[in-house]
Amino acid sequence: MSSTPALRNFFHPVDPAEIAGAALLDQRLFRKTDRAAAFARLLPWERLNTLITGDALMSGRISLARLGRTLPLEMASLPGRPKTGDWVAPEAIHNLCQQGASLVINSIERQVPAIAAMNAMVERFLRCETITNAYVSFNRDSAFKAHFDPHNVLILQLHGRKRWWCYGQKDAYPLAGKSFADDQLPAAEWEGVLEPGDLLFVPRGDVHRACVEDANSVHLTVTMTPPCGADVFARLAQQALGEERGRRYVRAAGDAGARQEDGDALRDMFHRMVEALDVEAFLADADRLRPAARPFNLGLLQSLSPQTEVQPSLRRRIDLPEAQIGEVRVMIGGTTVTLTGAERDVLAALLAADALTVAELEAALPGCEVHAAVAGLARKALVFLFDPS
Repeated sequence: MSSTPALRNFFHPVDPAEIAGAALLDQRLFRKTDRAAAFARLLPWERLNTLITGDALMSGRISLARLGRTLPLEMASLPGRPKTGDWVAPEAIHNLCQQGASLVINSIERQVPAIAAMNAMVERFLRCETITNAYVSFNRDSAFKAHFDPHNVLILQLHGRKRWWCYGQKDAYPLAGKSFADDQLPAAEWEGVLEPGDLLFVPRGDVHRACVEDANSVHLTVTMTPPCGADVFARLAQQALGEERGRRYVRAAGDAGARQEDGDALRDMFHRMVEALDVEAFLADADRLRPAARPFNLGLLQSLSPQTEVQPSLRRRIDLPEAQIGEVRVMIGGTTVTLTGAERDVLAALLAADALTVAELEAALPGCEVHAAVAGLARKALVFLFDPS
């Protein structure tokens, strides 16, 4: 498993292989980076404030929480104001936050392209599914009580300082989260303060809690969920539909002898499929079926410059065949996409590097119509474009 220069630069001086190793071994990992400014740019305070809207609160994209309890929406408006139109009262939310409430922004990658691009980069390296939530906290209260999650979590501290306690894994490979009262907690196995640019990897099942050290804190939690054994068998169930035996009804209303025959036939088919099980083929198939992030690039195509940074929106590294008769067809997210030869070459370069400027692409691909290829990929929503300004 090898990381790209862009991924290594994002976590510098932390080697992304350390994060991958911690995930493979279910081990906690705390590291400091020198990327505090880069982390902060993922979600500046100015951008964060624009996300807090009545629609976001009503839809559940944003919630107010305190110690594991979601606060009623009525608390975010002035008394008696109906939840229609511009019903959110900034002063009410300010007061709640000063009293210890936290803002939870769910799946923030859907609203912030820079975070969506980061998620895609992490997925291409770890071959896991990611969702990122943002937690905006004030004073010392936390959004949640001590708890564990049913997935790995990578925590990135963007603003402020936050103290964390980790207590170890209560359950092996849990399928659901669980909260704990303070009197249920053992002595902490690890305690530390995350400052801007710090990261903490918390493996699935590791009980943890946190509180703000300064006036405020913003951190991201990147949930990282690789496929599990049950996913492999679910894929086998899909493959069984390709066989007559797998499509036939089980004779539920038949006699015991008929049901025994069905059981024997299904057992034989299952054994044959298990014997032919190929985990590498399963993962390659999962890579092809994982949809790209699909960003909008409206207006950015007209402002492409040599310094425009281009990042692939694909969440997996896939093999791109050589172009035949000027074009290539490739499966991305279960859909066949047609690329020109130049688009194929640019996308291949981007998948190898994670991020390149237009100028770097032109230097790497002499003779290629890079500008037109980037524009074509952008129209197909296969790249993120980031204006240098």
